[in-house]
Amino acid sequence: MSNIQEYSEKHIQFVDFIVPKMLEDLLKNINNQFSIADLGCGDGRLLYALYHKDLLKNSERIVGIDVSEERIERLKELCPFTEGIIADVQNLNQIPDSFDMAISSQVIEHIQDDSRMLKEAHRILKPNGYLYISTVIKRWYGFWIYWKKGFKLDPTHVREYPSKEEFLNLLKRNGFEIVDWRIENVSYPLIDLIVRTSIKAGKIKPNPSFYLTHMMLKKLRSIKIRVVGYQTIEVVGGMRK
Repeated sequence: MSNIQEYSEKHIQFVDFIVPKMLEDLLKNINNQFSIADLGCGDGRLLYALYHKDLLKNSERIVGIDVSEERIERLKELCPFTEGIIADVQNLNQIPDSFDMAISSQVIEHIQDDSRMLKEAHRILKPNGYLYISTVIKRWYGFWIYWKKGFKLDPTHVREYPSKEEFLNLLKRNGFEIVDWRIENVSYPLIDLIVRTSIKAGKIKPNPSFYLTHMMLKKLRSIKIRVVGYQTIEVVGGMRK
C-alpha cells in the first residue's frame, strides 16, 4: 500500500461548515456565473462548506481534483454537485479548461514541486482569474507531535514554509500578484486527535461526516490545543497582467 493510499484511507477530513473569511469575502463579491476548481480537494470538506453556506450559488462548474481515487469517491458521495477528477496537481494536462477561480487549502506543503503546482494553477486560470491558497508557516521553535527530520505539523508534509515572505515570493515568481493575505495561529480540536487515533486503531470507521452524526462530540470541538510556533497563511492571488 502506497503512502498516499494509506494516508487517504485513515486521515479523514472531517466535514464542518467553516469557511475561511478571506475566501468567503472573495466569493461573495462574485456576482456573475463562475467556474471553480479545488486543487487537492481531498474528501470535499471545503467544497461542502462553501455549498452549504450558499457561496457556490453562481457557479456553473465545480471541479474537485485529487490524486487519491479513494478521496474522489468520498468527494462524489459527500458533494454530488461536483465533478471529481483523479489527477496530480503538478500535472493537470488532462484539464485544459480555463477556470475563473482555483482554490487549494493546506495542500501545497504536501507537494514535491511547489513551483510546478503553482504553474499548473496559473495555466488553468482565465486571464482575470483568482487563486485562493493556504499553507503552513513554521517558526524555528515550532513543535508538534510528529517527527520527520524535525517536528512536523503533519507527517506527510514535504515542507513547511519558514516565513510569509518566502511563500508570497514563491507565488510572485510563478505569475501571481498578491491581492490579499492573512495569518493566524494554528489550533486543533482536542477531540479530533482522539477520534483520529480511534480510526487508526480500527475502532471507528473512517467517515468525513462523523461529527454530523455525533452532535454531542461536535460540541467538544470548541476545546482546542494551540500548536506552538505554527501559523497558517491564506493568500488571494490574481493573474499577473
